[in-house]
Amino acid sequence: MGSKSIKLQVPHLFREIFETAVVFLYPANCRVCETSLEVTSLPYICVTCWQDIQFLEPPWCDICGTPNVKGLCDECAVSPPPYGKLRSIALYQTTIQQAIHLFKFEKKRILAQHLIQLINAHIPVDCAITEYDFILPVPIHKRRLWGRGFNQSTLLAKGIAQAAGVPILTDALVRHRHTVAQSSLGIEARQRNIIDAFKIRKPNVIRDKRILIIDDIITTGFTVCEVVNELWKADPAEIDVLTLARTLQG
Repeated sequence: MGSKSIKLQVPHLFREIFETAVVFLYPANCRVCETSLEVTSLPYICVTCWQDIQFLEPPWCDICGTPNVKGLCDECAVSPPPYGKLRSIALYQTTIQQAIHLFKFEKKRILAQHLIQLINAHIPVDCAITEYDFILPVPIHKRRLWGRGFNQSTLLAKGIAQAAGVPILTDALVRHRHTVAQSSLGIEARQRNIIDAFKIRKPNVIRDKRILIIDDIITTGFTVCEVVNELWKADPAEIDVLTLARTLQG
């Protein structure tokens, strides 16, 4: 039996244990600054680079969370998005960008716990997690879930939900249409790509509830808005959004 077949049969837990052992016993170079990692460093990224993360702080747009805005940004003042408010933990630059890439695309699940700790330690002042009835991660299509092995937003949401003691919903909304990865498309194509990609499965669970959507990154905001628009069909009381990172465009 080839090594590829063996790898596919190893449970995720054992993969993480093996990966952790390799990283700490045989440290390589930081994936951000390329300096040599010490044995005591966090996986893949050195302590110095972790400390360079640009965490977001007020002022920001009251609705979309655009940094360095008091009140409403010009776009929200003219055409507000469908959610109540959107907040993000950090800018999608350098360390966070590389960490999300390693976690999401290179399947380094070992980074999930540290990213969860970063989120829980920097929850925005106007985003009280315990005030929500449910936390809902943005779902991915079952085909992508099968290929990646996990939904990165679900892993982050579970860590946030556990720390706050808020229930998590992972089956009330599904991504019923498989789409091309948004990151591979231009702005106009992204908007077309995500239309009608989500569907509510349990509207009664969502009705009259305060929902906090969790995603890893927001860029154009098309995906989040499509999720929110679908959720409004179930008549919840409130829908807000929290992401680990945001681009300046998002």
